[in-house]
Amino acid sequence: MKKLSFLIALVMLLAIPGAMLAADASKLEPYEIVWYTLGSEREGHQAVIDKINEYLTEKFNATLKMYVNTHNDHLQKLQLLVSAREKFDICFVSGQYANYVSQEAFYPLKELLNEYGPALMETYPQNLWDSVTINGEIYAVPVHKYSCSHYYFIINMDAAKKAGVDTSWITADLNKMDRWNAFVNYVLEMKKAGADTNGFITSMGSQPFTALFPNEAMTGNSADPGVVILGDDTFKGFERNQVFNQFATEEFAGYVRDAYKLAQAGALPLDPETTAKLDQHDPVVSVQDSMAKRLAGYEKTYGADFEPYFISYAFQTTDKIYGAMNAISDTSDDPARAMMFINALIEDKDFANLVFYGIEGVNWNRNADGQIEMTDPKTYSMTTWSLPGFLTAEPDISLPLDMVDRYNAFAKELVPADNLGFALDEGPIMIELAAIRQVVAEYMEPLCKGLADPDTELPKFLDALEAAGVDTAIAEMQRQLDAWRTAQGYDK
Repeated sequence: MKKLSFLIALVMLLAIPGAMLAADASKLEPYEIVWYTLGSEREGHQAVIDKINEYLTEKFNATLKMYVNTHNDHLQKLQLLVSAREKFDICFVSGQYANYVSQEAFYPLKELLNEYGPALMETYPQNLWDSVTINGEIYAVPVHKYSCSHYYFIINMDAAKKAGVDTSWITADLNKMDRWNAFVNYVLEMKKAGADTNGFITSMGSQPFTALFPNEAMTGNSADPGVVILGDDTFKGFERNQVFNQFATEEFAGYVRDAYKLAQAGALPLDPETTAKLDQHDPVVSVQDSMAKRLAGYEKTYGADFEPYFISYAFQTTDKIYGAMNAISDTSDDPARAMMFINALIEDKDFANLVFYGIEGVNWNRNADGQIEMTDPKTYSMTTWSLPGFLTAEPDISLPLDMVDRYNAFAKELVPADNLGFALDEGPIMIELAAIRQVVAEYMEPLCKGLADPDTELPKFLDALEAAGVDTAIAEMQRQLDAWRTAQGYDK
């Protein structure tokens, strides 16, 4: 009945030519768009909402009710909203996208995109739509920010110079593994030279491992065992699209041995919650930042000369694109109006600036370079990487002025995964995955951070994974991937 009532409303909207919707909002009934997104409600929040509502009322006779929250709190709230079938229109969604689609929590978007999303359809590359297509339908709009894995270490050249440690390896003509070995040696040399101002040189974890050996995670979570290789210089001994346990490889064993060696030398923090940070002026800090777009801003902010050590090439996977999306709820009373709102954030720079940063002259001003700079103290705060219109809103002081041009050039360098859009149905292996994730939570990060001896703890990790049913899980992942690739026409 819910779908029928919406179809009637949609037919009525379709009777109004698309161009008239923006030009004659009086033909539409008033509607309040309810949006759950990421941010922090500050003292100037309502004033910005009032300004947004002026725009929306004139544009398509709508107003906005925005709920903002931290990432973790939002994810918990979204689970409650979906399970209770509460009415709302738009929400930020990330890694659990496919699970929500299986629950029929989101409205199918293909027809809405074609009718009310012209800016989205014109500006979004096909690979983004491919990545969020499930069973031939689209249920979310990914944030167009070239979501990819491009993990690198920021080398503080001032610290290196002061310590007298050679950095020529960063730009030397070396293959990936030789450069990694040079990096490990560099960290050790910096420790010997006494460059550990805060008691350590850098910090490690599982993300550099994933960057060093690119893979597609079948569950969309790189901490879960069960991946396929991505590129030609990752894990050895596996065919493309062969699912395997990345933790039961010599590559993982070598990585955790390196981490343990660095920790034993005192080059890594021994507190699992401590990490190297730029604001602490640690010599080597790891970051996830596509095309290193924030590096120049980091240099300016922290007053240091930085050089990036790129662990590997930039690669694009389904789970990275799943990291930031916006969906329209199946409980929405007007999905068409919700799509109009999302499209407005893509096509209208001034409106995107308003939603991202607030009111010019109140919440933000322009610096001498023309970049947007928030007032101090901040009176309005949104988590901008989660919002539609990331490439429409003008860059703030953390981003280069030529960001869009740089993104367009960077897009040509991205290495796409073979299986963009594959979404695992976890139902058949739900019990195994629950047990596996408990094992991973116990063993993986201590090993990757150098806090556990791989000679004793890695065998325990692998035995525990086997006992939890990792082979059963991987067999099911393989079965689903093979079926999906056949349905897509990739394999006969």
